[in-house]
Amino acid sequence: MAFELKGLAHIGIHVKDMERSVHFYRDILGFTVTDEANPGSRLVFCEKGNCYLELIQPKEHTDRVPGQIDHIAIEVKGIEELRDYLEAQGVKVPEKIGWMPDLLGGVKNFFFEGPDGERLEPFEYTSR
Repeated sequence: MAFELKGLAHIGIHVKDMERSVHFYRDILGFTVTDEANPGSRLVFCEKGNCYLELIQPKEHTDRVPGQIDHIAIEVKGIEELRDYLEAQGVKVPEKIGWMPDLLGGVKNFFFEGPDGERLEPFEYTSR
């Protein structure tokens, strides 16, 4: 084969307010802003471990809806502590963390929303 698929490069998220979104991902979730560009839309690239996000704020009207992604799963360690931290930061989180013992050797998860309604899923492997 002439090519090789290596895994996820980044997940693009359309945002309404870049400063608000950068604050959320950088200051609340601990991502690092690694690059910015303005090739027709304002782009900010964020990184946390092996998770890469591209925040996109169009300069002109677009049919794309801010936050238009079903969800982004982010692997975590210490999911209970993350849930408590997010709640302390004013992020609406569920009371209970999900537990699926038969999925991928056992996982814990929950969903919450980012500033533009994007669904985020902290995902912790319990067998690792």
